[in-house]
Amino acid sequence: LFLNSPVHLYTTFQLAFPAMPSARTPAIGDLVFVPCSSLPQKRGARVSLGGGAEGAAAAAAEGSAAYADVAFLEGRVVALEGDDGDRAVVEVLPLDAAQGQTEQHSIPLRELRSRFPREDGKTCADNTALVHMNDATILENLRCRHAANEIYTYTASVLLAVNPYKDIPGLYGEEQCAAYRGKHIGACPPHPYAIADAAYRALTREDRNQGLLISGESGAGKTETAKIVMQYLAFASNSSSKHADQIQARVLRAQPILESFGNAVTMRNNNSSRFGKYNRVFFTASGSLVDAGITTYLLESSRVVVHAEGERTYHCFYEMLAGLDSETLKTLNLSRTGSYRLLCPDGVEKPLQGFESRDATNFKRLEDALHTLGLDPETIGSIWRTLAGLIHLGDLDEDFGPSSDSDDSSGLELNRVSLHKAAGLLGMDPDVVKSTLTMKKVKVPGRTSFHEVPRSVSQFRHALLSFIKALYKRLFERVVAKLNEAFRQMRPEKPLGDEETWKHIGILDIYGFENLERNSFEQLCINLANERLQQYFVENALRAEQDLYNREGLPWMDLPLPDGRPVFNAISQAFRILDEYSQNLTKGVGNATDKGFCQKVLEDAQKDAERNRVLKPIKIATGGRKSIVGGLGVNDAFTIKHYAGQVQYNTAGWLDKNNDRLLTECECLICDSTDHLVRSLGEEEETTAKPVFRSISKKYQKDLEMLLETLSTCNLHYIRCFKPNGEQRPDVFQNGLVLDQVVQCGTIELVKIMHDGFPNRCSFQEITNRFRDLLPESFQRYGMRTFIEALMLAYDVPQSDWALGMSKLFLKAGQLSTLEGLRNSGASVDPARLAEIVRSIVRKRWRRGVHAILLCNYIPKLMQRIRIEKARKKLQVAVLLASRLSTSLAAARARIQQRRLASRRRLAGLFHSIHLVQGQWMRVQKQRKEQLLVRVQHAFRLHFFIHRSAGAALGRARRTLEAAREQRRLEAEEAERSRLEAERLEQERLEQERLEQERLEQERL
Repeated sequence: LFLNSPVHLYTTFQLAFPAMPSARTPAIGDLVFVPCSSLPQKRGARVSLGGGAEGAAAAAAEGSAAYADVAFLEGRVVALEGDDGDRAVVEVLPLDAAQGQTEQHSIPLRELRSRFPREDGKTCADNTALVHMNDATILENLRCRHAANEIYTYTASVLLAVNPYKDIPGLYGEEQCAAYRGKHIGACPPHPYAIADAAYRALTREDRNQGLLISGESGAGKTETAKIVMQYLAFASNSSSKHADQIQARVLRAQPILESFGNAVTMRNNNSSRFGKYNRVFFTASGSLVDAGITTYLLESSRVVVHAEGERTYHCFYEMLAGLDSETLKTLNLSRTGSYRLLCPDGVEKPLQGFESRDATNFKRLEDALHTLGLDPETIGSIWRTLAGLIHLGDLDEDFGPSSDSDDSSGLELNRVSLHKAAGLLGMDPDVVKSTLTMKKVKVPGRTSFHEVPRSVSQFRHALLSFIKALYKRLFERVVAKLNEAFRQMRPEKPLGDEETWKHIGILDIYGFENLERNSFEQLCINLANERLQQYFVENALRAEQDLYNREGLPWMDLPLPDGRPVFNAISQAFRILDEYSQNLTKGVGNATDKGFCQKVLEDAQKDAERNRVLKPIKIATGGRKSIVGGLGVNDAFTIKHYAGQVQYNTAGWLDKNNDRLLTECECLICDSTDHLVRSLGEEEETTAKPVFRSISKKYQKDLEMLLETLSTCNLHYIRCFKPNGEQRPDVFQNGLVLDQVVQCGTIELVKIMHDGFPNRCSFQEITNRFRDLLPESFQRYGMRTFIEALMLAYDVPQSDWALGMSKLFLKAGQLSTLEGLRNSGASVDPARLAEIVRSIVRKRWRRGVHAILLCNYIPKLMQRIRIEKARKKLQVAVLLASRLSTSLAAARARIQQRRLASRRRLAGLFHSIHLVQGQWMRVQKQRKEQLLVRVQHAFRLHFFIHRSAGAALGRARRTLEAAREQRRLEAEEAERSRLEAERLEQERLEQERLEQERLEQERL
């Protein structure tokens, strides 16, 4: 309750920003706003839900609950106290003073805000025209305009939009678009059409990319505002071209698709965007629409598997059940009235009711949009089958829920009916799906084989939920890719001009700053984006102020800017440590835990003075180990001081959340699917690679840097959206809630920047109408500029506190309230002072007239003198040139004659040289011919001698060779005769031995 109370909201504001500087210290009798946090036990104020008597009656009937939540109370300073007069006694009408009794409280002066009542009930379309520029008066102006159905307000160049939660007749449409077309901001009432038209005209005029940054928390109307801007751009670029009409249709049809797949019902908003998107619409140099593109950021994939009571998951699931015909639902094994765990909050058996008719209508719109963007029926059917498969996957576990997690693998039973339904729709084998989710493959050390072990209940649920989240996230990315592909298909075959000359208008619809009861990894990513965009906002707001001063002819002075780099550095360093711990957890290195990560972040922040001022440990209760809020330990969370206040981040589960890689077994399931769409969602390279870590924080920071780089090429326009109440009810304005958003969106920072210059700026016409009664009617005939100057002089406004521009009066803080006070009090100027001012005006006009006459007489004489002076200077130049040229001419003629003689001598010498060279060359050629002849003769003789010697040598060689051959032949014949003789002798010896043996044998016998 404390987190949602006005005291907490304003306390957050006080932590983020000290009291804004005031033009002067409040004095006795001044009307002021008093912060509720400065009063004891105050929780509201006397601002009823409705207006007039009806609102008062409702408040009396319902008690204090019928009053809008506010952050400031009205009061009046009745006395000053304190040693230095730094406190004031303020008379305040509290909430419970039904009869109007007042109470007095002692309040520090620095906490009071000056107040100016507007009896006429009029509001300011631009907050810079307020008498007092502070958070309380801006809040009051927004409240009054919201009550009058004037939901749009400017603050300088920034448009503030308060969600009315109802239709306001006559606010939108082609007629209104035509009224804003070609009009400068301020010419018509505040409206997104004006911002969109300014961007469109700047794109065609300056040939520079434009960007519209639409921010705000969930339920503030960012998505609707983005659609309003897109509608106007489609209107502004309207042409008779059929191609342009088709592009416009697809641009407008893309929004329902993104809403169905990326939006959900939350506690704060029935159509909350759960992702960031940057829509780009491309135009030619002439302003014709030629292309479009969509980039998305950080889809909240965890919402697919878990959402709180009173919320829903993404619209597409419910719209599919409500819109598909019964026959198609039967093929998907779905029932229109069935209860599915994926679509129900944790612990609830039925999904959130009350949206059935809207879901059916939106499904028809979704199907029409998908067909308009060129998706064929087979692709659309594959999308429905995939969504239906995810629904059945959610019913695999009979005891689904984090409360039943355990490390025991026994008792894990899957719903076989849901298993077969899911596997069939996703094109997978039911047994493989069951094995993948319930069994874990463990590699056997020293072998290439794997051993399967059962997963515990918690491991099974982690695998199942990761599988569902990954499939839906990739399906969402595929749908976005199909949208962009549909835009690319519409590009003309003959492009309208060079594509490099195309410029775009980008519309950034991104989540606002978040400070929830439990902030986690997603909130840190979201708040980092808001920090970076806030820095962009402040820098561009300062640049816009500088441009305004230049247009109005006022001198510019440098103003101090807040520096968000310490916060950027602290978050970036925390993400680097998170990557290190997540990678170690993936590899199984060391003891990587969430508590260890948090401890490391806090220890690392203490080493740097800047980061230590930004990132701090949580506050621990006295004498305990748990935090004051949430009961967290010292290593369970840390706090970061953002531009919008301190946020406590719970680091539980961050190591797992930061890893975007799916289990290898689950990746194989997707890649092996027989369904074409599901199989295309797989990542083949992840099925064979070793388990690796893929950082979500690093990718998010990279995407954010690319977004900021894109925005740096754009001229930026800002729309800040606010939700007036937490119940999404029309005609209810909770001041405390709106103040919190005003602080978080940076509007107060913009006011602080403007406060150092001239924060109040009013047109001459407005000043003349508002304060014409402060001067006699005779002053009206002097003209608005002279009237305003006389007004400043009559009431002794210091010259340093006001300045006249080309079309506006610029005032320091507090001076406009002084003039309003004088008007309300019926003050009049001393006649002698008026007479002096009239005389000064008359003297000034006489001086102007005399100066004009003198100028008229002086100009012809001046022009004549200028002409004479020009003629004299020209004559002097001519004479000087002639005198210099005469001597130079004689010298030039002498030099020319000398050069001519020298040239003749050089020419004669050249001829002689040529003749000599020719004679010498002829002699050389003759000598060369004679030498060549002698050499030829010698060569011939040498050739003849060599030829004869070579012939003789060849003959001798032949004879020697023949003799050698004959010698070898004779030797061979001799060797053959010797061999034959040896064989004959051997045979004779053998024959003798045989005869001898026969003889010996006979003798023996």
